[in-house]
This record gives sequence, C-alpha cells and structure tokens, in this order.
Amino acid sequence: MLAAVCTAQLIDPEPVSGKVFARNFINRSLVYPEQDLQNNRSGKVTVSFHIDENGKTSQFSADSTLSKEASNTAIELVRKLEWKPAYDDGEAVATDYQYEIVFNAKSYKRSLKKRIEVPLVHPADTSLKVYGNRQADEWAYPYFEGEENFASYIMNNMNYPVEAKQREIAGTVKLSFIVETDGNVSNITITDHVGGGCDNEAIRLIENTRWIPAVKDGQYVRTRIKQDVTFGIGSHNFIDGNNY
Repeated sequence: MLAAVCTAQLIDPEPVSGKVFARNFINRSLVYPEQDLQNNRSGKVTVSFHIDENGKTSQFSADSTLSKEASNTAIELVRKLEWKPAYDDGEAVATDYQYEIVFNAKSYKRSLKKRIEVPLVHPADTSLKVYGNRQADEWAYPYFEGEENFASYIMNNMNYPVEAKQREIAGTVKLSFIVETDGNVSNITITDHVGGGCDNEAIRLIENTRWIPAVKDGQYVRTRIKQDVTFGIGSHNFIDGNNY
C-alpha cells in the first residue's frame, strides 16, 4: 500500500524586485566607508532583520568583518529594499532573515569609473518615507548626460528580446519603482506584463537610468514612479528580414 506524503513548503522572503535586481541596486548605490577604502580594506556585513507577514521590515542589526561605518552603510541600504514575506505552506508568515553585503575595495574603485554622477544640490531626507511624485514640490525626472531624453534613451538602448522577435510579441510593460535620494532607482516591480523577455528588458532599461530626485521642503525625497516601456513590431516577422 502506497501512502502519499505531503510536506509543508517554506519559501524564504525575497526583495520585490527579485534577488538579481536588488543586488544590482546595492552595487550601484554602495558608498564605501572612506577610511576602509583608503586602506584597501575589504570584508562582509551580514544584516539581520525581521520581516512580518505583510513584508514590513524592522529590528535591524549587523555583524561585520570590516568596520562600524560599513555596518551602518549596509543597514541603510537594506532598509531601502521592499520585501515579499516568507511563505509557509502557501501562507504569509513573519520571519527573521539575513542579507549579506560584500565590500570589495578593488571592485568598488573599478565601478566608480562607470557611475553616472548626478548633479545634486539639496540635502537628502533621511526618514526613508516614500512620496508619490505629485506629492513633491519638484518632481523627479530622468537625468542624461548630453541632450538625450527618455524616449531616445529607450529607443537607442532597447535590445528587443530574441523570443519576442521570433513570436512577434509586442505590448507595453508597466513598471513601478522608487527614485532614491541619490538618483538611483530601487524596488522595480512590474504591474502589467508582456512576456517573451520583454519584462526583463524593461527592468534592465529602467535600472540603468539615473534621476534628479524629487524635492519636498528643500530636501531630496524618495518617490514612487510609474513608467511604461513599449515594445512595438512591424507587420512582418523580424527573422524574415524586416526591421521593427
């Protein structure tokens, strides 16, 4: 006689933008502690925190092989991430979690050469409160070096996914994300999907932008933005030799 065995499935918490894009945000936003960087010190910081059944985080602490300044930097970055809660047998549950950030002085120095410096003139609000763009005194807007605007940026940098080309998939990916007070984007989520690789390409395009943050009461504030990225094709299949 065979007996069916059912085991409860525990799913760990996850950043709302996914692990890869959350890590990309950390790498783009990390500001290395000056003393550690000058002395070429590298190490790891493990940030421990609590995530409730609604994804709200609290009770942050850090264990570091580097410095107190590195611990504070790591906690600040992790606090900016929004989370999906853990699930136990399909039900959202509260849990304690750990997130590790690696500080590598050599890699950090190389990454500085690729960073886009946004001209910032106001102090940053440190409350971590997130506003709607229309709630700010001055709205957030994309920043490009030179004369490029957002439409031309999308047109010049979009890599139409191979699967979408082959299946002639077109449509508009609708995204939501937060513009941080340093101009980086975080917590990218998709509200309307397209498929065929278009979703990931839209996220890639958005995460590579830098923004002039919104201003409220003379300070840069975090703002939640909604943005569309449209994938359009011609009347014939790309692999037949026609351009999109």
